[in-house]
Amino acid sequence: MFEQDNETSYPPPPPPPLPTGRMTIRQRLASQATPTEDRAGWSFSLSFFLLGLINNVLYVVILSAALDLVDKQSTPKGVILIVNIFPALLVKIAWPYLIKGKIRYARRIIACSLLSFAGIIVVALSPSLGYRLSGIAVASFSSGLGEMTYLQLATVYGALDHLDLGAIAIGWFASGTGAAGLVGAGLWWLLRGLGVRAGLLICSFLPLCMAGTYFLVLPSLDTFASIFQAYDSLPVFDIEEDNNNDSDDDGESRGTPAIGSDHQGRAKSEDAVHLTRMEKLELAKPLVWKYMVPLFFVYLAEYIINTGVAPTLLFPVPSPKRNPILSMMIKSLRDYYPLWQLVYQTFVFISRSSLSIFKLPPLPRAMIPFPTLVQLCLLAVTTTEAYTNFLSSALGEASATWVVFAFISLEGLSGGTAYVNVFYRLGLDDDEDFLTGDDSDEFDSNRPFKSKERREMEREFRISSVGFADTLGILVAALVSTRVEPWLCAAQVASGRSLCKDL
Repeated sequence: MFEQDNETSYPPPPPPPLPTGRMTIRQRLASQATPTEDRAGWSFSLSFFLLGLINNVLYVVILSAALDLVDKQSTPKGVILIVNIFPALLVKIAWPYLIKGKIRYARRIIACSLLSFAGIIVVALSPSLGYRLSGIAVASFSSGLGEMTYLQLATVYGALDHLDLGAIAIGWFASGTGAAGLVGAGLWWLLRGLGVRAGLLICSFLPLCMAGTYFLVLPSLDTFASIFQAYDSLPVFDIEEDNNNDSDDDGESRGTPAIGSDHQGRAKSEDAVHLTRMEKLELAKPLVWKYMVPLFFVYLAEYIINTGVAPTLLFPVPSPKRNPILSMMIKSLRDYYPLWQLVYQTFVFISRSSLSIFKLPPLPRAMIPFPTLVQLCLLAVTTTEAYTNFLSSALGEASATWVVFAFISLEGLSGGTAYVNVFYRLGLDDDEDFLTGDDSDEFDSNRPFKSKERREMEREFRISSVGFADTLGILVAALVSTRVEPWLCAAQVASGRSLCKDL
């Protein structure tokens, strides 16, 4: 009797804490996942990686083939730049505001696949320049629409309570887009030997792979129902969620039917929910300084470096005796620019994979502008080096080459980090985060009630409304670079350095 009393402590120990936020699917799969759940998690990650990879690889392949087919002497470079970038920019600016109501993902992805297929066929088989340029434009339009669609689709999965499917989807999609530069260049290098037209016709199966990934590989939300139900039975002290539960007794908005069925279940509950253009503009306003401006300037600086400055970052060909490692990579002046591009693409892939493959924590929201500041500094330093040759004067040519190597690596890291973290934040944040400027979950009695369907629709719009910023930065950079490269080359020649003329 007394022993039993002595074993009892007063007051009794507190119960284990109940979950108050999202239970990550990584935690679920790492702890007690069934084989079915494990396969679903891998299929989900692989699906978004492939969607990002194929969507961007198609664009890289079509553009590379078109540049091989057109006569570069008679075709103005500015025309190629416009048809290369402008259609994607146009769709990213206009589409989110013109479309209202629910998104028919299956139809849109079929359209993207057909457009990509058409772009391949037009570029491959058309004899005239006009048709080939139209093929590039179609590919650009499809790529822009596809990127926007897959990012929006990630937010649909992210709406599932207690599971961070949206974060995983965005992380793996970004990783796929980062790999596209490397895979696209390698794929076209292999196929180019067969002839441009034959290589393109072989690539015509890629749009089928994109549609097949969506319909056959990507798990539906119903696949994750067991994970959701396991944690939905636990009490979660989240006032906003509790308030919304009254309008979601049937669970229809979260337990979305199979994605391949085009979200017909969502249609019933969302027919009466839509955003007006004025409401969309109000949603977009808080995003301008938080995300659009940093994304614009990071890409502006990045692509000025890539297309305007990097072609003039040249040094004498290294000697095998003095610099055996550099001499293995650089055998002529023409090897510098492809080397810089390979280094850049490699580190873009690494940085865009930071949340998925390397599982690094995302940047805090206050740190989102930091990669942009780094990129602007890199633009200033690399431009100064190309103009004055100060690194070679201070360190020697071999050391200067390695320093530029490090600068280009950091450039890729900065651009990829900005991309993945901006869209990660957009995929998870709700409207109250933008209004308050923090991640506080405190309940505000004056906040208007919003159904889960409306909140999901707002999240879909927000992530789609920001995408034009990076494309606009690329377009402006391409136009600026047409002046920057000849200006830097002229400055080098005037100072007695003629390497840019010897290419």
